[in-house]
Amino acid sequence: MCGIAGVFGIENFPEGEAHSAALKMVDAMSHRGPNSKGIWSDNKNLSLGHSRLSVFDTESSEANQPLIDKPSGDALVFNGEIYNFRSLRAELQTSKECNHTFKTTGDSEVLFAALRSWGLDRTLHKLDGMFAFAWWNAAEEKLSLARDRFGIKPLYWSSENDKGAILFASEVRSLLASGCIARRVNKDALTDYLRYSTVHAPDTIVKDIKLLEAGCAIEIQDESTDVFRWWNTATEALKAKRNLSPTNDLDAIAKDLRETLTSSVQARMQSDVSIGAFLSGGIDSTAIVGLMSEISEKPIKTFTVAIDDASLDESQMARTVSKKFKTQHHEIHLTTDDVLEKVPAALAAMDHPSFDGLNTYIVSGATHEAGITVALSGLGSDEIFAGYPVFDRSVQLMKHQWIASWPRGLRRLVGMSYHTLFPGEGSRKRAEILAGNYFALEHTYPLSRQLFLDTDVKQILGAKSLANNAVFEWITDALRPGTDAFSLPFLSKVSLAELHTYLGHTLLRDTDMFSMAHSLEVRTPFMDHKLVTKVLALPDNLKPPRSDSRPPKSLLVKALDGIVSEDISMREKQGFVLPWDAWLKGPLDQIYSEGIDALASSELIHERALQKILSTSTWSRKWSLSVLGYYIKRHGLR
Repeated sequence: MCGIAGVFGIENFPEGEAHSAALKMVDAMSHRGPNSKGIWSDNKNLSLGHSRLSVFDTESSEANQPLIDKPSGDALVFNGEIYNFRSLRAELQTSKECNHTFKTTGDSEVLFAALRSWGLDRTLHKLDGMFAFAWWNAAEEKLSLARDRFGIKPLYWSSENDKGAILFASEVRSLLASGCIARRVNKDALTDYLRYSTVHAPDTIVKDIKLLEAGCAIEIQDESTDVFRWWNTATEALKAKRNLSPTNDLDAIAKDLRETLTSSVQARMQSDVSIGAFLSGGIDSTAIVGLMSEISEKPIKTFTVAIDDASLDESQMARTVSKKFKTQHHEIHLTTDDVLEKVPAALAAMDHPSFDGLNTYIVSGATHEAGITVALSGLGSDEIFAGYPVFDRSVQLMKHQWIASWPRGLRRLVGMSYHTLFPGEGSRKRAEILAGNYFALEHTYPLSRQLFLDTDVKQILGAKSLANNAVFEWITDALRPGTDAFSLPFLSKVSLAELHTYLGHTLLRDTDMFSMAHSLEVRTPFMDHKLVTKVLALPDNLKPPRSDSRPPKSLLVKALDGIVSEDISMREKQGFVLPWDAWLKGPLDQIYSEGIDALASSELIHERALQKILSTSTWSRKWSLSVLGYYIKRHGLR
């Protein structure tokens, strides 16, 4: 895992300044790759930079990047892991299209040789992994940027800057460090953040910085910049759906899913450095640890956060799982004071504002301190196996679409009455849904994930109208009649929404920035594209969402028979919960107030309305606003 950066259009800079900008970008993300850094330029078109975290071929300087092919002048900078690099290398070595002589044993050189032999499109479809890379084709004077299927690895870029060049990097702060990009807030993205506590690609909170969307690539040549999609999850899931056996044999499907997940875990266990796994004791982490233990001849190293407050600590279940699979278990014992002490550092590590992720920052830091460089995580399981409450809520709303035939005034009255009887954000959302014109997923899902409703956002911004809802626009376009997604089962449509929104722009982004803050690489076996498309292809009745009468992720549990026991599968889902309400009023009050004060003085919001909304807000809404203010202040945005 690494950090990449580059400048295309160095002729627009005074001599040496493009090289200096690239160096500043690399230095700003040295935490991503502490083992080496490199800068290269062709002195005509571009400069490339790289910071390396050594995972394969750790002793070889030949594996340091940028990788350069001197005869052709081609170059590559790469962040991520290609899990099938050994089979690709074997294919290349027997291919008449490849005349490359390998000098390393890792995946970076394989990717470079593949691109030069097969071209961008063919190579991308052969890759199994998480990646963001920049490939310079010197003969065509073409720069290609690409990102993996689900956006596990980030790639930010800017074409709007005072140099008229194109800059790219693995982090927002790296691009800001170049000194070429104005530190201005994107006001439409600000609205998006207030709604969802994140900003959805291609926008970021910084006006002139874009996030390349998952499964997309850019080809830059002369004055042309072509952004295109090379991977469509819905299209591939529909292909898998057409290949399903008409019998829908549950035992055969469960067996196939287990084999696919096992292969995914095995691929992600490849490493020349120490490897471990996060273990919470829930279904997902137990699945990963159990499969790792079946594959490995040595005990797996597992890591759990243990809080001194009995009401918050779930380490006992993790301990039970560890004993079952005979892992080398590490409990990270923390007092609440220990957690609180880490909050300022976590805020400083935040490359893009997000109210979540403190748990990832803490467990990643402790895992790295234990000598681990690579850790496996159960991230992504809930999104594809219908593990979140939003799946069951969406199903229930579809079943009650007949309520939309009631007069709207009556529905509005019912919603207001419900909110009066059961005050809270959940009932406010239900009232909004009742008052709407449609109960279809395109209208209910965007609302279900909102942190602040539009009435609140208008007050905070002092605005009469708002920018279009990014989630609504995406899901309406993605699920429109005639698209491949439209033909998928209903729960798979919800999964697509989750993959694009909450997973892609909150969980994966948080995991990358907070793990890489500690130079820790996190791998996610549930995000294997073969597994994802197989599950999304399945009919709804095979993957029912959790409800009062059903256990969660029953299909996954069946596939993992012998690994996930009943006490784990029936356990109430609970994340790494912290007493935020009490903290914001007590030990975190100063940090929280600093963020709110910074937001209030930014001239981006209506201060009086902000204070009014804060007086009745939950901790998550308060912290989201504080984090935003802190980020704006720290990075000097205006």
